[in-house]
Amino acid sequence: MGHYEPKIVCFSCKFGWGYLGDDAALSRQIKNWIPIICSGKIDSTHILDAFKRGADGVLVLGCPEGNCHYQDGNFEARKRVYLLQKMLEPYGIEKERLRIVLSTDPGGTQIPQLIKEMSDRIEKLGPLKKIKGKAALVV
Repeated sequence: MGHYEPKIVCFSCKFGWGYLGDDAALSRQIKNWIPIICSGKIDSTHILDAFKRGADGVLVLGCPEGNCHYQDGNFEARKRVYLLQKMLEPYGIEKERLRIVLSTDPGGTQIPQLIKEMSDRIEKLGPLKKIKGKAALVV
């Protein structure tokens, strides 16, 4: 049996994460990394679509509290993640598969480590199971 490597999709705010780093180098280093203008711009459908396309986990990286370039995008993202975690649990999708971190890392050096940590946790959960009959919502 082969080694299971979870697929993690990472959305990160460009104002808080990796803005001083080399985008091309970070992109080569980080699979499925999606820099965005603000974590508040991530819609629930983006996260659900990531799961639908085979992600085993989704990591959202937003600016620290009180430092959102768009005032409250990070709070909106945190609320959205919390609600999605609650919504996904009845479908058998563990809340650990969706995580948000509000902090800053201008060089982007912490991003690979955060993805590794999440990947390690997801590896213990195993692959995301497809849910028959509820496929229209998630998988």
